[in-house]
Amino acid sequence: MSTEVNILIRSMRQLVPNPETSAILTAMGVSYWAYDPVAEELCWQRSDPTSVRGYRLAKLSIQRALQYYIQRDRTRFLKVISNAVEHGLSQTTRVTMKTDGGHKSYDLVASRISGKPAFLIIGLMKECAPEAPVNAELPDILQNLSNVFISNASAVLITDNKGVVQSANRQFLKLFGISNAKQVVGRDARTIPNYIGKKLAGSFAEMLRSRLASKGTLKLPQAVGDPVEVLYDLHPMALDDPNGGIIFAGELAANSVEISANEVLDAVPTPILVADLDSRRIKYANKAGRGELGLSAKQIGTERLSDTLMSANDVRDLTLVLDKVGWDAGRVWQVQSHIGLKRHYRIRTCFIGKQSSRQIVLEFLPVRLEKDKPGNEKAQNFFSRLLDMSFN
Repeated sequence: MSTEVNILIRSMRQLVPNPETSAILTAMGVSYWAYDPVAEELCWQRSDPTSVRGYRLAKLSIQRALQYYIQRDRTRFLKVISNAVEHGLSQTTRVTMKTDGGHKSYDLVASRISGKPAFLIIGLMKECAPEAPVNAELPDILQNLSNVFISNASAVLITDNKGVVQSANRQFLKLFGISNAKQVVGRDARTIPNYIGKKLAGSFAEMLRSRLASKGTLKLPQAVGDPVEVLYDLHPMALDDPNGGIIFAGELAANSVEISANEVLDAVPTPILVADLDSRRIKYANKAGRGELGLSAKQIGTERLSDTLMSANDVRDLTLVLDKVGWDAGRVWQVQSHIGLKRHYRIRTCFIGKQSSRQIVLEFLPVRLEKDKPGNEKAQNFFSRLLDMSFN
């Protein structure tokens, strides 16, 4: 079974996004490889100065890839993969490979990567002399680099070994409020505190003096609202090599991450609507509400509950209960969707804020009439938590 090109290839390009990253890896003497256990395919990075990224990618089936290892080391290579699958990170293993220039020795390490669209193993390889000690630092290098580049949330800035900015990803520009990468690329990170802040500029200066990795926190002022807190790491990468450099990786601290209410509601697997109880007009529908109930964007704000979804008598009955009790814990109603389907739902309803606002939220839970229970296990406790809150 052949994997889609964008699974392995896209993951590798995310790990090595630009020539600056490729140059740092080359200076360190390491390169990436990746394995898709489902498709049984292997992909690895080859340096190529003529490529826009500084490297090219090769992809083979695992059966063909094993032919490049000498016979006794094929099992060792497979063990590296199995250890990564089982334990999350393998130990460094020495193998010998067949190359155009003859047999060469490499140290290999692999890590299981979560949060990807497919289950993947990411690894590093480093050429070494056959008699040299096994590189015990390789697992740490893999974890540090992979944590930086595999996360879509990471703000990444790369400098050369003199501190001159070589690249900044979109997350970095957004986080620091920089409108164009040209404002920082090509400039010494120590001299641009107006863009990256005095503390970070000072951290780059200290890094170039000490050559030691560091981590810390930053407070970044925002155009609107309170400053946000950023957790960051600075990684020195082969600073003694002309192609070495420094990698900054930062992410918002948990207390600074804002979660959109729309994102939360769209993640709920059952239809949720917000309506004005007086006019009956539907003011909001989450993703499931738009899809399952067939509501279009044009209908939000104009369509009424009583136009199609429920009968006028049903809405009147629901209104009486809400006005008297303040909420309806879930009676069963027949609902006609805008795509022509009739289904029975247990509709749980309550006011948003004060009852005088007349804004209500409705969740539609599919039911089996004979047992009268929610059909979706994930939705059972959602409104129970809402009803425990005080809306007055």
